[in-house]
Amino acid sequence: MRIALYIKEELQETDIATYIISKISQHNFDIDQENPDFVLFVGGDGTFLRAVNEYINQVDDIEFVGINEGSLGFYSDFVIDELDTLLDDLEMGEFNIRHCRLLETDIAGEKILAVNEIRVENPFHTCIAKVYINDVYLETFRGNGLSVCTSNGSTAYNKSLGGSVIAMETNTMQLTEIAPINNRVYHSLNSSLVIDANSHITLEGEFKEAVVGYDHLTTRGDTNRIDIKLSDHRVSFIYKKDRTFIDKVRESLIK
Repeated sequence: MRIALYIKEELQETDIATYIISKISQHNFDIDQENPDFVLFVGGDGTFLRAVNEYINQVDDIEFVGINEGSLGFYSDFVIDELDTLLDDLEMGEFNIRHCRLLETDIAGEKILAVNEIRVENPFHTCIAKVYINDVYLETFRGNGLSVCTSNGSTAYNKSLGGSVIAMETNTMQLTEIAPINNRVYHSLNSSLVIDANSHITLEGEFKEAVVGYDHLTTRGDTNRIDIKLSDHRVSFIYKKDRTFIDKVRESLIK
């Protein structure tokens, strides 16, 4: 079996990195950074997003597993002291895995995939967008922008916007407004909207000056129409069965 190691930058030259590499060499794994079966990422959720992006063209064929050495660990359930047991379990195929569909859109002919969210924001002028759900008109939004997240991404930027926290086990998308304008002239939903996995969201407007963000990355919104849906592509990550979603919420967001 082949394993790739993805370590957050500030840990790459530390004893932790040396220790992990030595442990991998003691097990039945080949370190293969190009075509791995597993990606072992060391860090927090930001490291996980970067690891997925690094292997986005192979994402359907890879299983990600995280050692939590960051501040937030929704995607990394394990700690460094559990490394030997974790590697044993990977060898034996004795692990729990969750498959989560990615978000997908197309900007100027480029397919974009995201784990957490895709957002459209205009830092220069009011963002005006007609919003359609399954081709049915919902509203004309005015404000700073709009964010569409997965259930996984509901605890990330979406939560900071006042969106709902959705359990990872559910398969939904959530549309959340960013600083909407609501007065006697202009009105919008002014609330997050959760829709099912088979739906799609369409935004129509002048987006040439807008920024399209997807997870930790951005691109120019060089289009007048943005269609967002859950992709057929998915990310798979290994998790602890005894660490529930509620445990993660408490540990990361409340404790």
